Amino acid sequence: MSIPDLPANTTLSGLSVLITGSNVGLGYHAALLALQLGASPVYITTRTAAKGETARASLLADPVVKEKNPKAVIKVYELEMTTWESVTGFANKFIADRKAAGEGLDIAILNAGIANMDYELAPTGNEMVLQVNHYSTALLSVLLLPLLESSTNPAHTARLMIVTSGSHLSTSLKANPPQDINYLASLNEARGYQAMDRYGLSKLILIFFLRTLSEKVSSDKVIINNVCPGMIRTELGRKIPWYLKPVFWLMQARQVNPIEKGAACYIHAIASVGKESHGLWFSKMKLTPYAEVVTNEEGKKLQPRIWKETMQELEKAVPDIGSKI
Repeated sequence: MSIPDLPANTTLSGLSVLITGSNVGLGYHAALLALQLGASPVYITTRTAAKGETARASLLADPVVKEKNPKAVIKVYELEMTTWESVTGFANKFIADRKAAGEGLDIAILNAGIANMDYELAPTGNEMVLQVNHYSTALLSVLLLPLLESSTNPAHTARLMIVTSGSHLSTSLKANPPQDINYLASLNEARGYQAMDRYGLSKLILIFFLRTLSEKVSSDKVIINNVCPGMIRTELGRKIPWYLKPVFWLMQARQVNPIEKGAACYIHAIASVGKESHGLWFSKMKLTPYAEVVTNEEGKKLQPRIWKETMQELEKAVPDIGSKI
């Protein structure tokens, strides 16, 4: 399925945008498109300051940005999603900087994510893909909420858009895990780790979290939704073993959309849809049903469990995290 063009009147003029993981791939191109559509300031996060400054220079050198947004401001922040300390440190500094400058935040696009072929533990003790794609993204969502809520005004409702994936439709989780275990903690074990399944599973778990968050936060305060642009030619598959790369390339050749179209999916979710999108999922710009496991009776039982176990884990990083919602 090809991705349509954004409406001709799409604009982000005068709006501030934060995009995580934005020195390469979809994050970079989303930042570029946001700038071309008039956004400023645009805040980008990268794992190192050097990578961020390189991306910043490239974005400002874009001829369309120069022509249509010549006074654009881009600010770089370091963010390493594998550790609690980096996520909380980034959030604290980012929020303090906005307060000192008398600024708000109109839009947050949480794009940073990884796919690992090999089992690996993050410094937190959690499995790496689960840490980056779910825990750190969930933590950052909650930490940014007060700033987003305070930025909502009669002219614009703040947005929180999280990148998920259509791969959640085909993960191994089909029913509630045994009740006598901490399900999320059990995913940290090397036994049972399935590389081809873990990325989609991490996004499925994140969707459960996002749905509960959307129930707790009014769309009058912050509009929360999530997006999958489909198969896009990015660096996400860079860790795939050499023997699987031909299969990956074949999949891309058959299904891939240009990276600019993928970035447009991000912008669509924060500029072209409104409160009706709260808590919902857009695939290739189209409102799309979640996997059955999300919305059936099993999902209704699992969702509060995922929320509870996630919040218990996030309290290790921020003891009073629940008070921020």
